[in-house]
Amino acid sequence: MTVTGKTIKEDLSRCKAAYLKNDDLRALGMLAAALKGFVSIKLPGTERAEIESQLREAFSNISKVPRVLKLAPKGLPYLKGQEPKLFQYVAAVYRKVKEEIERESLEQMRERKLRIDQCILKGQKLLNEDNLLEAQRNFREAVSLRVDEDGLFPMLALKLMDKGHFKPSLEYLKGAIEASPDNARAYDLLVTASAKMSDPQPGLKLLDESRKKVGETPLILAATAQLKAQAGEWEAACALAGKALEASPGLDMAAKVLSKAKKAGKA
Repeated sequence: MTVTGKTIKEDLSRCKAAYLKNDDLRALGMLAAALKGFVSIKLPGTERAEIESQLREAFSNISKVPRVLKLAPKGLPYLKGQEPKLFQYVAAVYRKVKEEIERESLEQMRERKLRIDQCILKGQKLLNEDNLLEAQRNFREAVSLRVDEDGLFPMLALKLMDKGHFKPSLEYLKGAIEASPDNARAYDLLVTASAKMSDPQPGLKLLDESRKKVGETPLILAATAQLKAQAGEWEAACALAGKALEASPGLDMAAKVLSKAKKAGKA
């Protein structure tokens, strides 16, 4: 992009907007960009004076930022005519602030993951003591801390299923399906839980709700077919299984429904 007086003013306007939003890193980045542009071209006297006034304001704002004050306790004064040196200095402060933010983010992530692990371990202990209510409280807290740990859902569902708590496991199976709609494991667990409950209706309701969020995927169709078969609704089960196989030929979960229907004389 060609640097002009206009682009420098725009960078300084973005710097001010970022400062007002407490976006320290962007404010520093925009100030550095403005300084880099300013030293790269010759500007008419009037436009140069306007930009110098904006630079003075930008440095005054940046000097109030706590992260900057940690690195430069006296702030960053604007020194007219020293823009090349100021660019180098602001760029160095930008890099240090970026490193600090990334370090804080890493520490926060570690603390969050540690808290998730603690909740799961405590929940498992309570589950082993047959305290389902408190176990669920800890499991739900673990889920509330999740960012990208989608594997939490099937893992927690399986912990509950292993202790015979099939209906409570549906809460996490729903999360698993909606977080990773193409992961077959969650559907397999749902079919198993429904069979153990001898009641496919809660599972069918779950799949209907999930379908509205993630769409009518082949796995949702196949799992619905499995639960319809459990309910003895063979016609609907076969129709859904056929639809799933049209979308995903060779889908084992759907093929099993048609195989069972044939053996039962329902196909």
